[in-house]
Amino acid sequence: MTSQAVEGTGTGGRGPAAASERWREREDEDSLFRQLRLTVRQGLEVDGDTPAGAWEALTQVGAWEFALPIGHDGLDLGQAVIAMVCEEAGNAMQPVPLTDTLLALDLLSGLGPLAPEAAHGLLDRVRTGELELALPGRLPDPRGTVPPGITWKPDPDTGSVVLTGTGGPFAAGVGPGALLVLAGGPDGPCVALVRLPTEGVQVRPLRDHGGGAVAGAVFDEVRLPAEAVLLSGLAAERALARVGLRAAVHQASLLAGITAAALTAVVSRIRGRQQFGQALVKHQGPRLRVAGLLARLDAVRWAVGDAARDLDEDRLTAGEAAGLIALTAETTLDVTRDAVHLHGASGLVRDGLVAGCYRRAAWEALRCGRPAHLWDIAAHTP
Repeated sequence: MTSQAVEGTGTGGRGPAAASERWREREDEDSLFRQLRLTVRQGLEVDGDTPAGAWEALTQVGAWEFALPIGHDGLDLGQAVIAMVCEEAGNAMQPVPLTDTLLALDLLSGLGPLAPEAAHGLLDRVRTGELELALPGRLPDPRGTVPPGITWKPDPDTGSVVLTGTGGPFAAGVGPGALLVLAGGPDGPCVALVRLPTEGVQVRPLRDHGGGAVAGAVFDEVRLPAEAVLLSGLAAERALARVGLRAAVHQASLLAGITAAALTAVVSRIRGRQQFGQALVKHQGPRLRVAGLLARLDAVRWAVGDAARDLDEDRLTAGEAAGLIALTAETTLDVTRDAVHLHGASGLVRDGLVAGCYRRAAWEALRCGRPAHLWDIAAHTP
């Protein structure tokens, strides 16, 4: 399968166009799942040439309803479908806060009848694409641990909470209407909703090195009313432990899509580039190297698909999720680096696809934690 994708022979005589997609399909996907994948992919290809267009395309295909349970008027299609959407969005290479919004939907849909006033109507606004939610900084790790960077403390006089710290980077191709903040404090973790603009909150654009718009957020003694806190203490710990597993699978899927985008560009490059009178793909060295990269992508995609199904069946453990995101992050970093090398000098062009994949992977691969730390979690967590 891999050598056919590299050489462009395909299967059944369908030629290079079909072969270029070959490694992006899983053989065990049924026809309905493949049709759903095609619908998402076509929506992103036709309308997703800008971040705003990609966000609208995801909304039009119903991506947010895919993730919501039936009790919240969603479709509850399962984590395998959500993972597929994340992969296709990663392949589109538009910097939209997809995994952030999915994590927010997970948290909001699980609040139940005791949800604070700030959460009322949020699901409907997200469902229609009206409200983009971003999460500044890292996502929770697979155990649900809140990442460092932002702290909170209660104000006993007013009942409000005070946020301090910095979070970033996060995808900012579509300007967020609100930030979902994960903060650590004296009474455990806190999940708060910060609407923009809010006094004391500054969203700072970071340098775009070709991977798309990126931003960080600075919180300077930001006072939030008590109703802006969605979860805190033990309730927050339990909710984050649940969504941390999902965030790992979603982020791994997104990284697999970025890896596929880089390899699509590489395969096209070595087919078209001439060296010593013949296409570079005919030379054994680069052909075997690309075949190895494609094999690594295949392995990651199978691992992500299996983890998504285990998540649906409540069998995925924190250790397994940590190993999955560590494997995917390392693969993405290695593959995008090699893709730049295989492109030669053109791989360094700031606005080129390969350079964009490499630079975006540099921070997306760390959003659930550094691979070395994640491997340690995988080794010591059942």
